[in-house]
Amino acid sequence: MGPPIRILLLEDDPAAPVLWRTFFAGQGDMELCGWVRDGWNGLEAVDRQRPDAVLMDLILPGMDGLEFLAALNRRQDRPAAVVASPLGNRVVIQRAAALGADYYFVKPVRLQSVADLLRALCGGGIAGYARQLLIEMGGTGLGLEAASAAAAELAGDRHMLLKEAYAPFIRRAHTNYGCVEKNIRKLTGRLHAEGSPAYRCLMGGLPPERPSNQIFLRLLSEAALERQAAGGEALPLR
Repeated sequence: MGPPIRILLLEDDPAAPVLWRTFFAGQGDMELCGWVRDGWNGLEAVDRQRPDAVLMDLILPGMDGLEFLAALNRRQDRPAAVVASPLGNRVVIQRAAALGADYYFVKPVRLQSVADLLRALCGGGIAGYARQLLIEMGGTGLGLEAASAAAAELAGDRHMLLKEAYAPFIRRAHTNYGCVEKNIRKLTGRLHAEGSPAYRCLMGGLPPERPSNQIFLRLLSEAALERQAAGGEALPLR
């Protein structure tokens, strides 16, 4: 399997982490990486844990959920934010969306619906395999996240333009095409300079110069599809 989707729970109900940890463990591709009770500690946990998503209530002590969303939304490389709250007021829901919530569930929630949404938001499947491949090559940072997201889009449509493949990550990270292009180019430059065995495997040897983003991402998407077909196992070096 690919790397699990890492979820931070922001909820003041002490029964919630027990419920979600058990449920996510049963999903096989998800894990609860942390639990915090208030928004201030939530922001610190985002920096410390680097989760793929925050599953959160709005009713919190100290910094409430709306204040937390506003602070989270100002960050360039933020995790997905999914609200699960008993507050069903339309004005509150619209306010949460305006502050960056990716989805809003009104409690009680169907746990499987939350899991399915998290997979869609956090690039489970192909994006997860692409991310795993990049980590094996030594990839890190914003370039890694942008490249894995773009590779997943290209895997679904081999004729897609790069600007279309970048679009979902651009919206999520509140960035722009130039920034994504630059960070992926920086990533591939470093991977090429280091020339790890995993990078050489992807490229079929060490090219004489750094590959273009388009060539690299298309090879990455094909490798992620191969790894998915192999059940997540690393393929032998060519």
